[in-house]
Amino acid sequence: MNCFKTLFSWLSIGAMCSVMLLSSCHHDDPVEPRVRHSRQTILIYVAAENTLGSFFRADSLEIARALTTLPDTVQVALFIDNTTGSNLYYGSSKHELMRIKAYGRNVCSTDSTEMEMVLTDVFQYLPAEHYGLVFWSHASGWVPQNSKAPRRRTFGIDNGKRSSSDDSGPQMEITTMANILAHHPHSDFIFFDACHMQCIEVAYQLRHVTDWVAGSPAEIPADGAPYTLVLPYFACGDVGGAVKAYHDYYSTGAGQKEYGGAIVSAIRTDKLETLAQATKPIIASIFADRAEVSTSGVQYYFPQAYTGIWTQYFDIVSLFYRYCTTETFDAWRQVFDEAVPTQCISDYWASAASHWLLRVNDPAHCGAVSQYVPLEHYDKLGWNQAYHAYDWYADAGMNTTNW
Repeated sequence: MNCFKTLFSWLSIGAMCSVMLLSSCHHDDPVEPRVRHSRQTILIYVAAENTLGSFFRADSLEIARALTTLPDTVQVALFIDNTTGSNLYYGSSKHELMRIKAYGRNVCSTDSTEMEMVLTDVFQYLPAEHYGLVFWSHASGWVPQNSKAPRRRTFGIDNGKRSSSDDSGPQMEITTMANILAHHPHSDFIFFDACHMQCIEVAYQLRHVTDWVAGSPAEIPADGAPYTLVLPYFACGDVGGAVKAYHDYYSTGAGQKEYGGAIVSAIRTDKLETLAQATKPIIASIFADRAEVSTSGVQYYFPQAYTGIWTQYFDIVSLFYRYCTTETFDAWRQVFDEAVPTQCISDYWASAASHWLLRVNDPAHCGAVSQYVPLEHYDKLGWNQAYHAYDWYADAGMNTTNW
């Protein structure tokens, strides 16, 4: 890549100071905010008031380290809500991370009004021609929070207690997120550094607010993205390159030994409506008359032992490969590959829920994007009814099936 400097193998003094700042920032006075223009602003939105809170310190180190490799025309906004406070930072290749706003109270990072506030601050203080968004937290794709299934996370979790040992608290629905983002400038990409977010329902709901959606349909390592590797690609507009760097780090790089691999992809949102039209007759056929289809042999991205409170996140390519004729599948797969040009699939990935490495049985017929498979069992959790609120439900034909 020629648009960013060679990655440093050692942390610079400035980056070390940035990390020290992040670890103790609630004792420091914020810099008076001022408007800083750039070609691109990348916002990393960290909802860490939960059991992932202790993991973000390492990521903050990587972000500080990555700043030195970014083009001069790119700046990073870093919002962190964790056990020590709710703060907004700014950094670039010329400026180590500095706090530009301390919110002075416990911001609920998964509340729509609070997210609106943070986004407004970023777009006001750090305006740019282009924007990129990274969302960091727990997550569970499109599946909504439900009192009968309290472990559903959708995006984020905020326990409101400044605790890193508590996963109770409000979460954000993806339909809500899409509505919030629609009020703000269009983004070049949204990258979810969170589990299970690369489902077709999420990407389709966000198709009007971003050009790309990147993430994993499976569990991801608690260590999250290797920011020293992925941020330079995002800063160059190379979303596919960022996804490949993420995958390679966990499949063949430093993260392989502990985590064994990763499942990750990048979706072009301008191709999704064409994909929905190609998908519509297939879903209408597979799920006709409220059919409860067998998923035996279909690749899943979550252990079956938890289906009482978790859907299994079935791979959409694997599902259609099982149920379509060869001719129908090949035609549909061509449309899918145009919409999902980057599909990185390891043979294994680490599952925290099962405490094992889980295997991808047929990578050639997987797409690193999940599709909801409704079951009668999910009626009592409210998931089948909640699915109706998502645009994919109607546009991809599930509304014709009586589900």
